[in-house]
Amino acid sequence: MKLLALSDLHADEELLDRLRAISSRSQYDAVLYCGDITNRGPVSYAEEAVKIFPNVYAVHGNMDTPEVVQALSSLGVLIHGKKVRLGEWNLVGLGGSNPTPFHTPSELSEQEIESTLARAGVNEFSILLSHPPPFGVFDSVGPTHVGSQAVRKIVERKKPIMVICGHIHEYEGKEILGETLIVKLAPAEKMRAAEIEISDAIDVKFISL
Repeated sequence: MKLLALSDLHADEELLDRLRAISSRSQYDAVLYCGDITNRGPVSYAEEAVKIFPNVYAVHGNMDTPEVVQALSSLGVLIHGKKVRLGEWNLVGLGGSNPTPFHTPSELSEQEIESTLARAGVNEFSILLSHPPPFGVFDSVGPTHVGSQAVRKIVERKKPIMVICGHIHEYEGKEILGETLIVKLAPAEKMRAAEIEISDAIDVKFISL
C-alpha cells in the first residue's frame, strides 16, 4: 500500500498546481491530509485541494475554521473521531489541536482529545492521522514542548502501528515512540510531503513536491 501524506498547506495556491501535476502521473492507494489545509479559510481552497486525488482522507487543523470542517465532512473525506478501513489496517483521525496561545479556530482540550480517540477505538492495527504530534516528539518550540499529552497517552496505551502528524512547522522526520512509528510532516506550503509504503515493513520517504 502506497500513501501520500501532507500537512499544513495553509491555502498555498502554488502547491495546488504541484499536486495536480503529481496526481496526473502518480498512483497512490490513498492521500492523507493532516490538517491546516487552509489559513482560517477559504472553504473553496479546502474543497479544491481534496478533490485533486480520488481516494482522500483528511483531518482539519487548528487553523481550519468550522466552515472548512463542515465542507470536508460534506465531501465525505473528514475522518476526525472516526475509524475507517485502510488496506489491512485501520485509519483513525484527530483534527484540530490541543490549546495554543493564539486562540486559533479549532482547538480542543486534552480531555476532549482523549475522549475523541477513546471513542474512535485506536488499537495496534491503527494508523493515527493526527494534526498535533504527541507530547515530547518533534514538538519543541524554544524550550517548551507543545504536543498533545492525550495523543502521547493513547500511543503509549494502545500502541498503534504509526502516527502521522504535522502542526509544528520546524520539524520533519521519523522516530519510534514505544512500539509506534511517529512520522512528522514538514509543511506542505514549503513543498514537502511524505511517501509511505506499507508491506512487511513501513518505508517512509520525505519528498519535495
